[in-house]
Amino acid sequence: MCLPHFISCFLVAVLLPSLSSLAGPLAKKGKLILDSPFERSLTWGESVTLQEGWIRRVSAGDWSLQSDGSLLAVNVPEHNHGPVITYTAPINDIIIECEFKLPAQEGPNRHFRIFLDQAGYAGHNIQSTANVSSTFRPVGLTLQHLLKDKEKKSVADVDFGLEALNLKGDVWYTMRLEVLGDKARTTVAGKTLGGQLRGLNVEKSKIGLNPGLAGGSIRNFKAWEVDTGS
Repeated sequence: MCLPHFISCFLVAVLLPSLSSLAGPLAKKGKLILDSPFERSLTWGESVTLQEGWIRRVSAGDWSLQSDGSLLAVNVPEHNHGPVITYTAPINDIIIECEFKLPAQEGPNRHFRIFLDQAGYAGHNIQSTANVSSTFRPVGLTLQHLLKDKEKKSVADVDFGLEALNLKGDVWYTMRLEVLGDKARTTVAGKTLGGQLRGLNVEKSKIGLNPGLAGGSIRNFKAWEVDTGS
């Protein structure tokens, strides 16, 4: 079910959530617009221009390219945030896939998430989180719309359910996040969540990939435009 935590009185009329159909993919892949774009500098804070005008930036953590083509993320406490790598460009409808691997050692702060930001707001227009032991989200698979104003006060906070996950360390899993108009859907390890919300149907500004403070690895990160069939 869809669980609205807090919605401002002004936005009640336009942020009425309801679950979308979860039978099969929400959208069909169109043009490939990002394809494992890990080349060139991975220096913290340095921007790199990629294909289609995307700008990549290591926003937190130490990211290094491994011999198998994956990226290893290690937390840097001085950055005051778990490892984050971002890809910035105007986007609306999109399909994102990324493989992730949690650290082999059990312990706190193990998760992976993909988020889409909305310009002019803190928080995230939509974020999919596969969480094993981090405290900032419920354990399991969640899909959340979270917007805050410049003073970090909640404008909208909506969760599209919770699914239990049984994820093991040192094993590759794929997260898929789809956004089509006012609908979103995510899948991880055979579990799926989806929802419909008018606030999703806006231009987004950024894709973010975020392992937990415990670190982790990613590979085969790709994004596609949605094939509208027109």
